[in-house]
Amino acid sequence: MIRKEKKGGFIESGTLSVKYQFSIGKKISDTKLSKSKYSSLLQIQSLDPVKIMTDQGKNRTWWMYQDGFYIENEGMSGDDVKGFAMGKTGKKKK
Repeated sequence: MIRKEKKGGFIESGTLSVKYQFSIGKKISDTKLSKSKYSSLLQIQSLDPVKIMTDQGKNRTWWMYQDGFYIENEGMSGDDVKGFAMGKTGKKKK
């Protein structure tokens, strides 16, 4: 199943070197992105879905695509996430 995640976002941490981590409620990703990697992520996700966090214990994966967050538990590909997102916004693939 896949659905839009409404509570996700990135938080900033660090004082000398700012890092970015994906956060959903009290759960925070282990991955800390530098400012340049975060900027790259924002550019890439505008065109293609990017996997941003996985919870293997609960078999969940979070994706970011066109400034939206999605959660799924079926091992979907980026193309699957893109198709779902496009369908939800009323856009159709040709």
